[in-house]
Amino acid sequence: MNTVSLETLKARSQGISLGLFAADVGNMRAAAENATAWGCDILHFDIMDGVFVPQMTGGSGFVKALKGGGLRDVHLMIENPAQHAASYVAAGADIITVHAEAKSAAEAIAIIRETAKAAGRPVMVGLGLMPDTTPEDARDLLRLNPDMILVLSLDPRTKNPPEISAACTKLTALREHYGAEGPILAFDGGVTLQSIDEIAACQPDMIVSGSAVLGADDPEAAFKEMAKAR
Repeated sequence: MNTVSLETLKARSQGISLGLFAADVGNMRAAAENATAWGCDILHFDIMDGVFVPQMTGGSGFVKALKGGGLRDVHLMIENPAQHAASYVAAGADIITVHAEAKSAAEAIAIIRETAKAAGRPVMVGLGLMPDTTPEDARDLLRLNPDMILVLSLDPRTKNPPEISAACTKLTALREHYGAEGPILAFDGGVTLQSIDEIAACQPDMIVSGSAVLGADDPEAAFKEMAKAR
């Protein structure tokens, strides 16, 4: 794989990753196009299987169909990511995150890298950490050197509220451990105009937000306010 190309992809993976499934289901394509016009360079796809998490959303067909000109950031909240990872590479995903808590996570990471190499293009591999998962819990997977670590402030498998401060503490500890040359660090969950300043203070490279932007009265203004805080 071309290392320069992967580093370029990492450099572009900075800012607000817009959670597209927070848009009206019938207007997702328009939402993606609008976001690009606002200056959004990263579209976030939450893929849920109804097993790993209770909700069900999307699939690789959505990722392939919804192009906005920016990066396609795919978050696989599924029980067996190794079974489906290759289809998201084929669909054009630029970032694919698997969960440390899912079975076959290590296999999925290998498949993403092998499939991307065969396709001749860079794909960033992310590792997601639920609120109760510590870096020590995920140490074997972290030794696989993911390109991105996604810190979640809430667990979609429960109805517990987001733990913003705890997630910020985890992200700060990861930053101190890895330093400036480490993986991209991303924050997901509970990101609103009210919480963005606290989250931005822990200096994540990427912040995922969906409903706080696309559910706002003025989505463009909400996005730009988020981006400014970031």
